Amino acid sequence: MRNFLIFVAAIVLAVWYFRRPPSETSTAPAGGGASAPSRGPGCLSAAESANRSLSDATRLLLSMPVDASRWSDAESVVHSAISRAESTCSGGSTEAEREGMETARDALSLMRTALAEGAKAAAGAGGFQGAVRQEAIDNRLASARAKLGLR
Repeated sequence: MRNFLIFVAAIVLAVWYFRRPPSETSTAPAGGGASAPSRGPGCLSAAESANRSLSDATRLLLSMPVDASRWSDAESVVHSAISRAESTCSGGSTEAEREGMETARDALSLMRTALAEGAKAAAGAGGFQGAVRQEAIDNRLASARAKLGLR
């Protein structure tokens, strides 16, 4: 009798294991093994990293005169970060992901504009509207995060 109960328990356990939803049995990304992993989170992470680099660089503009060497180094770092993010933010496997990545690319475009404006300000050739641009960048990144479902 005891062996019979162990046998029945094993069958019940096997049926439960093989009949549960795939999300419990697999660590593969949603959509199955045939689809590529989502690039959206990587895109957003790269864009946010570029935004932090831009913020660090623009802090140099707070103390005049701006050290040209430090600005040049910071500008190079930001330019590289934006370029990396732009290359990461291409493609997308779903419509929502493509829209989110497009919004992130819009934010990156604003970062390039802010960087160019900062370079002029560092050279003493114009003002810098960093707060206004930063708000627009932050809004676009928040919108991209929502479109990518990363709240």
